[in-house]
Formats: sequence, C-alpha cells, structure tokens
Amino acid sequence: MVESAQSMAGSAGAMDNARLRFRIFLALDLFVIVLVLGAAVIGLGLNEDFRNWIYTALGYGWVPVGLGSLAALVTLRYRPRWLFRPWRWWLAGAGVVALAVGTLSFFEAGYGALAFASLGGRWGRALVGESAVWGMVRLLPIALAIPLLINPRKAGRGYWVALVALGRGFWYGAYHLACGVRYLAGRIRRGAGALGHSETRRGWIGAMLGLPGRCFTALTDSSARPAQKVAAVSGGGGEDARLTAAARANGTLLGAAQVAPESPAQLTAKGSQWQLPSMELLAPAETHEASDKPLKAMAANIESALADHGVNVEVTDIKAGPRIVQFGLLPGWIEKRGRDKGDGVRANERRRVQVGSIMAREKDLALAISAPSLRLQPVPGEALLGLELPTPTPSKVTMREIMDSQDFRKIVFRGGLPIALGAGVSGASVAMDLAALPHVMIAGATGSGKSVCINSIIASFLLTKPPDQLRMVMVDPKQVELTPFNGIPHLIKPVIKDVDDVSPMLKGLVREMNRRYKEMSEVNTRNIAGYNAKAKDPMPYLVLIVDELADLMMVGGHEVEHSLVRLAQMGRAAGIHLVLATQRPSKEVVTGLLKANVPAKIAFAVATQVNARVILDSVGAEKLLGKGDMLLVNNDSPQPRRVQGTLVVDEEIEKLVDFWLNQKGPELPVVLLDESEEVEDDEDFGDEDMLEKARELALRNPHLSVSLLGRRLKIGGKRAAQIIEALEDEGLVIPKQP
Repeated sequence: MVESAQSMAGSAGAMDNARLRFRIFLALDLFVIVLVLGAAVIGLGLNEDFRNWIYTALGYGWVPVGLGSLAALVTLRYRPRWLFRPWRWWLAGAGVVALAVGTLSFFEAGYGALAFASLGGRWGRALVGESAVWGMVRLLPIALAIPLLINPRKAGRGYWVALVALGRGFWYGAYHLACGVRYLAGRIRRGAGALGHSETRRGWIGAMLGLPGRCFTALTDSSARPAQKVAAVSGGGGEDARLTAAARANGTLLGAAQVAPESPAQLTAKGSQWQLPSMELLAPAETHEASDKPLKAMAANIESALADHGVNVEVTDIKAGPRIVQFGLLPGWIEKRGRDKGDGVRANERRRVQVGSIMAREKDLALAISAPSLRLQPVPGEALLGLELPTPTPSKVTMREIMDSQDFRKIVFRGGLPIALGAGVSGASVAMDLAALPHVMIAGATGSGKSVCINSIIASFLLTKPPDQLRMVMVDPKQVELTPFNGIPHLIKPVIKDVDDVSPMLKGLVREMNRRYKEMSEVNTRNIAGYNAKAKDPMPYLVLIVDELADLMMVGGHEVEHSLVRLAQMGRAAGIHLVLATQRPSKEVVTGLLKANVPAKIAFAVATQVNARVILDSVGAEKLLGKGDMLLVNNDSPQPRRVQGTLVVDEEIEKLVDFWLNQKGPELPVVLLDESEEVEDDEDFGDEDMLEKARELALRNPHLSVSLLGRRLKIGGKRAAQIIEALEDEGLVIPKQP
C-alpha cells in the first residue's frame, strides 16, 4: 500500500512538472512572438524604404504566407514529427498558398504602392508573369497537383474520367462539324447545279437553303408572283389551299402556283425530275397536353388495389402516350420472421414480391380500378413491371407529326423507304425503314386499324419517293381499300383485284429479281444500293402490297406461297420488299416458312390468343383496344412494343392521289411482270422500226446491254440478244470481253 501510494504521488508530481514546463515554454514562445512582431512594427515604422519593400514584395499575399508560416512554426515547436509523416499535406498547403498569391496577382490596386505591382506583390507577379493567360497556364499544374497530393487514388481516377470525356467530346464535335460542312457543300453544289437551268434559275436560293423541316423556307426573287389562293389538290369540298409561289429545286409548276419545298423528304428526290408533294397536303399535328392529376390518382388506386390483396408495389414511373398510359410497378418487400437459432433472437428476412403474384391479380386489379382493358409485362431494359391502361384523355396521332420527327428524317436522308408508323407508349415517334426490315406482316381483325396502317405506309412512300425511285404492285381482293390508288405513276400495273392474276404476277416478280441479280453480278455489286451508285440507269425499289393474304393462299395455295417465300428470302438485295396483310392470322395463311422469312410483324387487335400466337409467337394482341392500337416486333425490338398507329383520313389520300395524277413526268422504265408480256423468240427481229430504235440507243450508249435494250424496247430476252448481235456486226455496240 505504501509503495502504491508513493508511486501515485510520484506520477502526480511528474504531471504537475510537465504542466509547469508547458506553461513556461508557452509563455516564452508568446514573449518571443511579441518581441518579433514588435521589432517588425518598429522597423517598418522607422524605415519607410524597408516598409515599402516589405509591402510591395507580397502585398496582401502576406496573409496566406503568414498563416502558412505560423502553422509550420507551431507544428515544428510542439509536434516536430508531424512535419515528415503527412508530408503530402504540407506540399498541398504550400500549393494552396501559391495559388492564393498567384490569384491575388491577377488584380491591381487603383492607387498606392501596389498600383505599380499587384495585390500579390512583385513576387506574386513574378510567379504568374505579365500575361493573365500565361499566368493561368502556370497555376494550372499547381491546382491539379493539390488533389493528387491529398488523395492520389481518387484524384487520379477523376482526372482519367475527365480526360476520356474531353477526348470523346472533341471527336464528337469534330465529327458533327465535318458532317455539317459536308451537308453545306452538298447544298451549295445542288444550288449551283440549279443555276444551269433556265427554268430553275429563279429558285436557286430555295435549292441552296432547302434544309429539312421549318428551319428555312424557299426564297424567291422580285420577279416571283405573290402567293394566291388556288384550288386544293384534292379538288373536293370546295376548299382552297394557299400555296406559296416559291419555286421548287427542279422548277416544276403545279397548277397556277409553285409549291415550296416544305417536306423534308424532298431531299431524297436528288437526280429525279419528278416533283414531290408538299407537307401542306397533310392535316397539321394536334397539340395535346395530359394533366398529371388523373394519372397520379390512377397510380394511387393501383397501389391501394394491389395492397388490398396483400401485394405491395410502388408506382415509380408514368409514361403517357396518345392512347395508352404505362405505369412502372416496382415490386415491394415482404417482411418474414426468421428461425430461432437457439439464442432466443429471431432475425427478420426481406424478399421482393414475386412478379407472378402481381400477374395473378390481373383480373382483381382490372375490377378494382374499373379498367376496360389492361396489359401487364416487364419493361424491356428496366427493373419494372409495366401496367398499360387506356389513358383518360386520348388523342390522335397524325401523319405530319411523325414525318416531322428526327427518326423519320434520318431514314429519308439515308435514302431508305421510310414508314411513319405511329407513336409509342411514351409518346415518342416510331418510324421504320422498310429497306432494312426488309418485309413486314400485318394482321388484325375488322376495325382494328389494319387498312389505315396500309394507307399510312403507302402515303409515306408517296410523300418521300418519286416513281423513278420506287414502283409498287398492289393486290386488293376486297376491291375497296387499294383501288383509290389506281393511276398513280408509282404503280407498275393497275391494282390487281382478281386472285387468279396474282400467281403470274408473283412469277414475274421472281423473274425480275433474278434479272436484277444478273445485272448486279455484271457490275460486281452485292445489293441495289451499290448497283445504283455505279450504273447509269439505276433500278427503282419494288414494293408488293397485299391487303388480304388469306384469299391468295386459298386460291393459289402452294404456288403463291412458294413465290412469296422466294421473294422474302432473296428480295432484299434486289430492292424488292413485301407488305403482307391479313384479317385471319391462322396457320394455313401465315405458314411457318413464310413467317420465318418475314422478321417484322405488326399485330392489331385479334379475336383469340391463338391468332395472337400465330402472328407474334406470344399472347397480348387479343387485349388491344383497336383503332390503331398495335404491337410491333422487329429486329430492333424482339419483344412486342406497343404503338398507336398514325391516322390518315380519306381526304389526305385523295389529295396525294390527285397530286400524282395531275403531274406529268418523264417516261418510266417498263417492268415486265406478266408472262403474256414476253414476246415469242422466233418473231422477226429484223423489223426496221425496231432496229432503228435499237440503233439510236446504241449511238447514245456503245456499251448497250441485253437487259437494258429489252426494258427500253419492251421485248424478250432472246430477241434483245439477237438484236445486240446484229448491232455488234454493224459496229454500233462494243462487244463484251470474254
């Protein structure tokens, strides 16, 4: 006990001695600091030159320098080992002081001693230099080094990410700048080409500034007539349409006025002498703003309805479209008590609500929220379950609205076959390129919107493609849907109404496909795009549109199926594409071989799940609302995507048809499809009139081919070959090298 008491007394005395020494040293330090500061103040007050030198040396930079020096002296006095262990922090602090002094050096005083130096003094000015830009460049490495000294790992990772983003931004900007320069050069070249024609000289400004959309409008000179009211293109209803007197790029007149190139698709008519219709022929887009209050109320009802059945979900996303609103359901958590491990403590377990339990409550949910139709499916690319319900404020999707979208314009600029399909669940425009699909199958019951979809596809082609770039063949066994298009120059032949005439036509399409492959092999190209880039006489796209496939399969049977499958397998490279529609998507109509070769499928409302599985290989089409509500499956979206189709009214179709009927263009190349059009080979090919026409063609083209001669003179292949041999003997055609 005595020893312990003595030890405690000794330790207490040692502590008292340490406290005493600390107080003595602290008093001495404060005394030394006061002496130094007093001496500095006295020295500065007695010697004016010394005071000015000190003041102008660092100016206001003495504040950060003094604070940093004071921190170093205090650390050196009381914790000397701290000067070496966190050495990165001391270097970072020195960098902060240097940055502060350098930043002060960018500013100058208005008067006084610092007026000739800077707020950072002469030393600060020497640090950054005379130029502000060069000074920032000097301080930048110091600023970048400070985070690296404090935390090298995180700062290095952040700098690397910033450097990668900067490089990507540079190349992104350079790429778009090059695209802009290329586009502007093309516009200038097109305008310069228009100056060479007397008919289009007045509209050269419009040709140069004919940019897509409403960015620019065609300009006219003082000689152009002012806008005037003329009869509408449709000629029906007594309506008047105000068409501008601006000239198109090709200078073609329409009636008493010239139409300004307002359609973005007019750019695809490069090299064509046909005039494309204006976007003014279509009805303007409708503005629709949905209120958030009814949607939020519906979301609350959905959560409460499922909660009543013991299913916890949370509506985290709402996407409102023209006809459908999609609620993103996030499955909630289920609390479950764990087993007792023997220590009397039970650990709670949490797990997500199963998607199957939500799907099982589909009918209960529809009854609780009074929904006429609902559809549950996982949202592709998101950890949500999508609940699709009819929107309380439906709206229409116009053709012009989709054609003004960026997706549609991109397809037009690429030179494809654009289709203004409709709007998605979120309201975004949905446009497709038929040349990339390359075929599409459409199925839907009566009144579901199938015929309107076909009309929108044809209207998209008529607004963007001239007849020398796109030809069509239409089959309409019902004789009511496609017959209004009779007479337009895009049709190779009138709309086929008799089913017995379909099989010879399909065989003719197969022969045309084989002929195209032969011509492409002659110029060593793989597809129609490569051939058109090399050949003097480009091939137009060919599109076969069938309104009712079931009637063809019932009458033609195996022959029709064989021809359609052959075209679907090999038609893409030759520029031949199929649009097949049916009301009865049964296995006898949509056979397995045909469905396998038509990757794109559009399903409107059907009667049963069996029909839905035939067209989509999945259910869901039987729950659609009709009137344009569809499910789309293509290469971009292998899962069915819900789309509201575009609405094309009869007045718009009439205006487009009248526009093309009233236009007189150059002669189009003949496409032979019927077997009866083939001329017998043993006919006399020595007819003087026929030979004279062949000689005129040979004089213009010494490398005249058999296929070109056959198309121009509308004769068979063997007869054309015999005439070519005769022209070779006369020396008018250069023989091909073996």
